[in-house]
Amino acid sequence: MKILIEDVSILTMSTRYEGLIGRGYIFINNGLIRSIGPGSPPEDLEIPDIVIGGKGKLAIPGLIALFSRLAIYPFRGILGRGIKGVGEIVNNMSSNDLQLISTISLAALAVRGITAIVSVDRYVEPIVRAAENVGLRVIAAPCLEKGFDRDEWSREISSSARKWHRKDSSSILVTGSICSESAVRGDELSIVPSDMPLIVYGDACRRLRGNRILYVDPLPECGVKSDLSIYTEDHMDLWQPGSGYGIYRDLSWSLTRHFTIARARGFNPLDILGSATIWASNKVGLYTGVIEPGRFSDIVIIDISQPPWWIPERLINEVAAADIVVSGYPRIETVIVGNEIVVDNGELLTVGREIFSKAYNRVAELLGRR
Repeated sequence: MKILIEDVSILTMSTRYEGLIGRGYIFINNGLIRSIGPGSPPEDLEIPDIVIGGKGKLAIPGLIALFSRLAIYPFRGILGRGIKGVGEIVNNMSSNDLQLISTISLAALAVRGITAIVSVDRYVEPIVRAAENVGLRVIAAPCLEKGFDRDEWSREISSSARKWHRKDSSSILVTGSICSESAVRGDELSIVPSDMPLIVYGDACRRLRGNRILYVDPLPECGVKSDLSIYTEDHMDLWQPGSGYGIYRDLSWSLTRHFTIARARGFNPLDILGSATIWASNKVGLYTGVIEPGRFSDIVIIDISQPPWWIPERLINEVAAADIVVSGYPRIETVIVGNEIVVDNGELLTVGREIFSKAYNRVAELLGRR
């Protein structure tokens, strides 16, 4: 499918092309960005199947969340409040339950402009099926922790990697993660695909080291460099430019809280946004995160023509455009992932309301069994 976005402001996040195109076009063919530029599309451009008007809108690369557990999404409001049984419910979900709940979790991320996420949920197939339903990219990274048999963990990664890793335009990537220091033996890097990092959470950083490791909420004494770190919302006081973002139990299920904290600490808006786009993409080899020819077309279009923004396009520079994204709650108008329009006019197009109703009822059943 050929998609043309015209008359739109473009924050490219590119180091090879102009950072901000004040009024221009983006041409997508078969899931790849084929051309971008200022002004009107060239007359010899191929005839698009879909034309999206971008007047009063800002296009940015799709956002990436580098750590999350999709199964906890319905329970995030009660996590950490001493309510027993939630962990047991999550750990004992059936494959069907995990796929259903992951579908609505990914849908919630999509309407917030997140186009790719690292999932550390236990099993890969239900996560992959949910991602296919919603239309997002996923990096499936089953988490080795207490209660998960090590051999089973290894088989889950190796079999899933053979089946899905870097197939179908890299919509699905597979790696592994470690969520408990007691689970570390030291050979875990040999289990994940050689072109992927190992995700290591919390105090396990004291047992593992290497350039192919991404550390999530590493302890300060671990001395982890920013380009190898990821921070969830409760640990943003340690975040530095170049570090990635993860979502754990934030009720908004978005990156807004991360952006707000980083901005309050005085960091440059381009650095803040870069950690959710080009830098995050580079950490896991997604080849998204930038709007430039040859890249996968993960694009988010934000409406800046309505309050609270209502900023004339000619008054926006590169830093101001990034500041719009990281300073509040911009209205997500359209989300394009590869060759599919996932969100349009703020509405999710890929998953119907019956799925949400089914998931709601199933969560109520699971909670009733605690």
